[in-house]
Amino acid sequence: MDYEEKIAKIKNIVSSPLREFKPEELKGIVERYEKRHVKSKEAFKRARKVIPGGVEHNLAFNYPFPLTSKKVYDCYMETIDDVVLLDYLMCGGPIILGHNYKPLTEKVLNVIQNYGPCTGITSEYEYIAAEQLQKYFPSCENVRWLQSGTEADMLAIRVARVFTGKKYVIKVGGSYHGWSDQLLYDLHIPGTKRMESHGIPKEIYKYIDSIPPNDIEALREMFKEKKKVAAVLIEPMGGESGANPVRPEFNKEVEELCHENDTLLISDEVVCAFRLHMGGGQAYFGYTPDLSIFGKIVGHGYPSAAALGGRADVMATVAAGVGGGAKRAYCGGTLAANPLTCAAAYWAMKFVEETNATEIAGNAAAKISAKLNEVFEKYNLPWFSYNFGATVHFHTSCVFGIDITDPKQSPQVKERKEFMEHMGAALVDQEIISVSGSRFYTCILHSDDIIDHTAQKIEEICKKVK
Repeated sequence: MDYEEKIAKIKNIVSSPLREFKPEELKGIVERYEKRHVKSKEAFKRARKVIPGGVEHNLAFNYPFPLTSKKVYDCYMETIDDVVLLDYLMCGGPIILGHNYKPLTEKVLNVIQNYGPCTGITSEYEYIAAEQLQKYFPSCENVRWLQSGTEADMLAIRVARVFTGKKYVIKVGGSYHGWSDQLLYDLHIPGTKRMESHGIPKEIYKYIDSIPPNDIEALREMFKEKKKVAAVLIEPMGGESGANPVRPEFNKEVEELCHENDTLLISDEVVCAFRLHMGGGQAYFGYTPDLSIFGKIVGHGYPSAAALGGRADVMATVAAGVGGGAKRAYCGGTLAANPLTCAAAYWAMKFVEETNATEIAGNAAAKISAKLNEVFEKYNLPWFSYNFGATVHFHTSCVFGIDITDPKQSPQVKERKEFMEHMGAALVDQEIISVSGSRFYTCILHSDDIIDHTAQKIEEICKKVK
């Protein structure tokens, strides 16, 4: 499915009445959810007493209440109610070898037993993991290990401003680059601007702006308007990991425009690295960024895994140490580059390459997407699916595709978001866990039999829609 067809289908869904579950079917889905997940509901009640809202991360929320896991293995998740779910959440993307991949687990346990998880000084894994990352990302001449994708994005724009001496940073509307003050702008749905920026003074956004997805002319005009642009940030697949799909030529066009204006191009590879391509979005789409951001997938889900890589001259601004008269982008973090995380990253990258995980998981995603489209067509639904490598999108409500400036579409945000929640519950009812009821991440263990099983379960869901 090419870009133009995807966009046409998204427009068709958001401009048409929302397809919903039959009331009696939705009632049954919720009742079975409540009955099967009693312990999870009790855990949620307990958590709400000590944790704001009862969950720590948006991925953990499911309608009508979050589930509590007992263990994960292979491509499955078992809850505290002993319900086994086929897992397409994959911890939000980093798991591509399968949960608790034994060779990787053994390497990490060895580090805990022999190195210790954090020492405060350098370990050899710090530089061999950086060398391993360079192997797949030659644009990363230098690498700085960090603790989250959010932190890496924060540092990237600071580095860009120090290196260029400019202030403005431009992002693509609807893209997610972590939850730091400056980058919580125009989030999720393009055009929302400061809608999700509560608690952040509007002055923070003086030097942040956004353009509509795939609009290179808007970027060109913004360069003329702002003049002193330090960096442009992109999600290679498009906003929300490709929920707003990128026009294939767009990333290269952004690179060329950045070069014309002495502006740095920052590629956010938090989802794309190893899942879309071993060389991330930059290799897949054929462009060379000045800085690249890595997050959870680089350590295959082990905590505190992230990095910023890029041109040596640009990265020199973040050299470690105290003092000196040169301008520098200050960066700290006691846990950054700890032996456990760097070892997990080093061995995860090696195992992903050795197992050909990117291609295997990508093939699984393509098969799932094709089967979902067959099911949607069979039931005469306007819904559709596509994949970017090992990331599967299936659009049903298309909340991310809403034109927030259209008075007919903007009031639909709430109901379309709620339908995604209902879809998530319907998937759990079929013993499948997804990302927000609209996305699957695949791993090497999602076999053909599992894919066929998934398609059958999706068909059962489609029967419940009016």
